[in-house]
Amino acid sequence: MSGLMGQGALVNWGGVVAEQEDDYNMWHSREHMPERLAVPGFRRGRRGVAVDGTPAALKYFMMYEAVDADIFISAPYLARLNDPTPWTRRILSAYIAPSRTICRVVATRGHGAGGWLATLQLRQVDRAKLRAWSQGDWIDGVMAQNGVLGAHALEGDPQLGQQPTAEKTFRESRGDRDVTVEFALLLEGFDLSPTQAAAASVVERVRNELGCEPLTTLYRTQHVITNIDVGA
Repeated sequence: MSGLMGQGALVNWGGVVAEQEDDYNMWHSREHMPERLAVPGFRRGRRGVAVDGTPAALKYFMMYEAVDADIFISAPYLARLNDPTPWTRRILSAYIAPSRTICRVVATRGHGAGGWLATLQLRQVDRAKLRAWSQGDWIDGVMAQNGVLGAHALEGDPQLGQQPTAEKTFRESRGDRDVTVEFALLLEGFDLSPTQAAAASVVERVRNELGCEPLTTLYRTQHVITNIDVGA
């Protein structure tokens, strides 16, 4: 079984002011993801919208997969970050509680992109212990569950890609600074119920075996695009 399309991932959680949500979705699908997937080394991008009742600060999940984590500090990518389009400037200025982390893929298994996604954010953790756990048998247990299409463990780098850029200035213009996660576990399913059940099982294991309490959010996949779709 395959999994994520590379050894690097850029994960983003956040919201956007309500009056600009339609504009945000059109921007992200029609301009932003195609622009990013045209950067050498980018392989796949996706956006998900959270289930009802989720705090506005977590309403959207955005993710890019790349050959490796260094793609997210490459010269072509930084050139884009420092030359945002007018549409990008407008949308980033409407962001709420931006969370942006460059990650290295620790473990991944999957059958393509699922229609539903559970994200488990972990902060203030023992990195070495969690890294070893992530490379263990948890992924086999998750993938054995009905309706599960993928499971992935990502280790965040709090330093990589944190340099000031033009996009970062616009993204933080409402006063919320970018935050990072130390680890993220992602679970994909073809429907909400199995994805939710898989998340609950992993949360229980993390809680019991690592003493951590993940921040868990459920997302419906809105759009998936690859570098092939943009001719790159």
